[in-house]
Amino acid sequence: MKKIILISIVSISLLSLVSCKKEQTNNENVDKIDQKEVAKQNFNVQVQASSSIQDDFALYFTEDGTVDFNGKNAVWSGIKGGNNSEIVNFELSEDIIPTHIRLDFGLKNNQDSVVVKNVKVNFYENSFEFIGSDFFKYFIEDKQFNTKIDVAKGTLTLLKKDGAYKTPYFYPTQLTIDNIKKITTNK
Repeated sequence: MKKIILISIVSISLLSLVSCKKEQTNNENVDKIDQKEVAKQNFNVQVQASSSIQDDFALYFTEDGTVDFNGKNAVWSGIKGGNNSEIVNFELSEDIIPTHIRLDFGLKNNQDSVVVKNVKVNFYENSFEFIGSDFFKYFIEDKQFNTKIDVAKGTLTLLKKDGAYKTPYFYPTQLTIDNIKKITTNK
């Protein structure tokens, strides 16, 4: 009799543990789905790129309608290198709503190349994006940097010029400024 009671208690305990585990797993899945559905409530830029070596990229921003970029209004993000495509994220805090942005691609002068495949600018549920070959529609081309556009692949490649890699930086065109205004004023 004691064995039957003991077996019953153990069985009930195991069943309750299993059902709690299933409930916990279901709650975890719901949380993950909810998190995916909630749009980030800040301004952020995602650059899909690859680089020959590990490096750091930067997003400079202003909030005053000018292109007076400075180091205190910059967000840095690393790229691993090795010519594998990855997403480089630039996240601004929720209280920052830029009017202008500038992109800087790498600091290391031994960098061989950086390939930009896609850029996506987000604010809440609003966004705009473009492929690398359309980069100069959104940012001003500067002839001091060596660039190659591959329309077929949809990429922009930043290369060494005169045997040296200078940190390429690009100011926004009016199209970028207009799109930033559009996505930041329509929540």
